Amino acid sequence: MLEKEYKVLAKNTVIISLGTFGSRAISFFLLPIFTRVLTKADYGKIDFFTTTISLLLPFLTLGIVDAVFRFTMEKTGEEEKSGVLSSALMVSFWGILVFLVFVPIISKIESISELTIYMVFALAINSVLSIFKTYIRAKQKLFIFALGDIIHTISFATLGIVFVVVLRYGIKGYFLGYILSSLVDVLFLLIVGKIYKDISLKNVSLQKIRNMLEYSIPLIPNGLSWWIMNVSDRYLIIFYLGFAANGIYSVSYKFMSLITILNGIFYQAWQISAVEQYENGNKDEFYSKIFRILSTFLLLVVIVFSIVLKPMVRMMAGASFYEAWRYIPFLFLGAIFSSFSSFFGVGYIASKKTIGAFKTSVIGAIVNIGINVVFIPMIGVQAAAISTMMAFLTMWIMRIFETKKYFKIKISWKKFILSLLLVILSLFLNYIQENILIITIIQVVTLGVFVLINKKDVGMILLRVKKKLFF
Repeated sequence: MLEKEYKVLAKNTVIISLGTFGSRAISFFLLPIFTRVLTKADYGKIDFFTTTISLLLPFLTLGIVDAVFRFTMEKTGEEEKSGVLSSALMVSFWGILVFLVFVPIISKIESISELTIYMVFALAINSVLSIFKTYIRAKQKLFIFALGDIIHTISFATLGIVFVVVLRYGIKGYFLGYILSSLVDVLFLLIVGKIYKDISLKNVSLQKIRNMLEYSIPLIPNGLSWWIMNVSDRYLIIFYLGFAANGIYSVSYKFMSLITILNGIFYQAWQISAVEQYENGNKDEFYSKIFRILSTFLLLVVIVFSIVLKPMVRMMAGASFYEAWRYIPFLFLGAIFSSFSSFFGVGYIASKKTIGAFKTSVIGAIVNIGINVVFIPMIGVQAAAISTMMAFLTMWIMRIFETKKYFKIKISWKKFILSLLLVILSLFLNYIQENILIITIIQVVTLGVFVLINKKDVGMILLRVKKKLFF
């Protein structure tokens, strides 16, 4: 009955993945270049810069990007959608003006004073880019969305290598490439995506802004909580251990991002299908099957990564950053639980009951901060990885119960828990330093048992991949 909906979700996921994977993964695949040119402290500052941008953006724009997606998805006319876009850009414009008031103060902070001007441009351009990308995706112009990401990827890779490696501009060169590549994406979406046709001051509506903010503002604490769970530990690592330690941790986070990239690709397509099926009344069966396939896929990917973890880190990051592998097992688990939390969290978006997202994410953030504050001074960087895992696990468990009022997802808990234990076993065998061959054999056997337990879903995943790759 829902075969058409499954095909639509699969098709959207593939289209989005064409561009998004490259865009999200580019910083990972540039690791072998940047980690051999930049110092640990430089890499720590880059991470601090991008982390701060991700923190400030939702506050300056009042989370309006979330509202752009949900309100554009509604079955309304083009003039109404133009009002959503134009109103969101107006909110973003005023947010950046507010930030400019604080620039003289920020520029006096000695450790980042030289980066202030880059931060201003990055915030301004990325606020517009995030609105444009969300609007294009909500209008389901997914090919344009994917092509924009591909162009963004090529631009950043090219400019990054030129400014950092060839011209040796250091971290300033990295930020310059970061800003210019985002600007290229903005111009592409504006012109090729024909967004310029939908921008109109006459369609800006105070009532529309009010309605959108009523939806988006409760999501700001939710976004902040996600930020705390994902990246706030960087600030505490810098405070207790310095920029060099944060550089090591940020490299380990790049490997975790491989999982979040895969889920992020799926999630962008999933939001569209989830909202449509919620409104059509087919949610329980549809959500349950998709979650089963998603969880099997993510666990399978992590168990495969666990087998090649150490050699991959050595090859991608080099000897100076090799110790980053120690923090990846906990971060991989954190990425899995984060993905599950996002999946269940779509119920808040579909139902427009965003206060639930706020409650569960705040508790997750409290868990994260508590573990970081207590244990980073005691056990160092590993505490940050553990806190990330525990925070997302807490949030996911809460959302399982919280979202039952919106939909009911059936999970075969015995099979799921056994599969998760196999993944944990394979991940943590990496901490054993002796008998590498025996450990690898055990990991391969563990992978075989996992596939045997989940053979139906693994077979379905492989069949889907084969069809998409070989038509």
